[in-house]
Amino acid sequence: MRRQFFFFSEMGYNVYPEEEAQKYGYTSLMFPNSIFDREKARDLWQMFLREHEFASDVGFDGSVCNEHHNNVLSMQESVNISAAVVSQRIKGTIALIGNPLPIHDNPVRVAEEIAMLDLISNGRIICGFVRGTGVEQLSTNANPAYNRERFEEAYALIKKTWTTPGPFRWEGKHYHLRVVNPWQLPLQNPHPPIWAGGILSPETIRWAAKERIAYLVLGSALDATASCREIYHEVAKADGWTPGPEHLGYLIHTSVMDTDEQAYDMGKYHYGGTSAIGRDRGGGGGALTQGTGSGGATGTPHPEWASPPGYMSKQAKAGSMARERRMSEGTYDAAVKAGLIVTGSPKTVIQKFKHIIDRTDPGYLTFWAREGRKPHDATMRGIELLGKEVIPALREHKSALVTGKEVTPWPH
Repeated sequence: MRRQFFFFSEMGYNVYPEEEAQKYGYTSLMFPNSIFDREKARDLWQMFLREHEFASDVGFDGSVCNEHHNNVLSMQESVNISAAVVSQRIKGTIALIGNPLPIHDNPVRVAEEIAMLDLISNGRIICGFVRGTGVEQLSTNANPAYNRERFEEAYALIKKTWTTPGPFRWEGKHYHLRVVNPWQLPLQNPHPPIWAGGILSPETIRWAAKERIAYLVLGSALDATASCREIYHEVAKADGWTPGPEHLGYLIHTSVMDTDEQAYDMGKYHYGGTSAIGRDRGGGGGALTQGTGSGGATGTPHPEWASPPGYMSKQAKAGSMARERRMSEGTYDAAVKAGLIVTGSPKTVIQKFKHIIDRTDPGYLTFWAREGRKPHDATMRGIELLGKEVIPALREHKSALVTGKEVTPWPH
């Protein structure tokens, strides 16, 4: 396949007073919405949309939209509304990462909205599904213990809705519908391409491989992402088929400026440095931590909000806790070294991403190129350098996993 390059921004509410975050010790779920400023949020929305539009103009293949609730990390309370708006501002593909299925009591409504999106956008939608964070479970009164069950059943219902002519009846464990017969169906027949987004959940990776849909790794370090690919390929091999690049996506924090030094400094807006606020990953739905120490947008819950009882399996929880301990001991420099964030001039970043492609061969590469209180002009310059210099240089790079050539070295 032709590798595709996307632009991503959480579109977070980054104008909250930092002293309020310090006072409460968290910026999600119970962070008082009396702090919210309507006019500032309006202005932020216009700035974020201009950035998506500019990315489309300078060579990105599309944009990625997502969804969070009760959290300053993202103002996108509905991924489908965000995607509908962005679809009218850009020329390329709009990818969803995604609809958090377990919080929905009627998955057919999700199927209808995505069908509308696909029709409105003239078939430019990639449909992503996620389990949602622990905060999403609590804020919508969804039972965390049923998160995975509801996710898998909702997915099966949505897929049948798109592939089986209605009307039909659905009687599952968590969903019961007398009539499934939505009038609108997606323009892409039988449905848009589907992603499953996650960080390092072995269960979700194996499930995605069983379903033969793409797995999108959200902001994990390079070694861990390579392990995700290995797990996916092992499951596929056992099932008798061979995945291609179209079965893996990688979303990664990226800071590109004219010089390595400028990019390194701007990268601090993506990673909060030494602040205790922001050292949480939002229960598996976010990616790199966002702290206040360097002007980043926080999305911090208490640990019990991030992973409420029943939300994660023992295996996944053990891995998550170990990862969090490593992150809590880490620094911005450690994040750069681990590949949690890629920084540099176009020349440096091109070499780093060639190495990433050689190690993981993702068919979908998403640059998380804006975060926190990063200045708009610096964000726009980074987008321009990515679109005009980095993407063209990476477009034809063949992964060493395919060619068998030596892996391109990581620049030091």
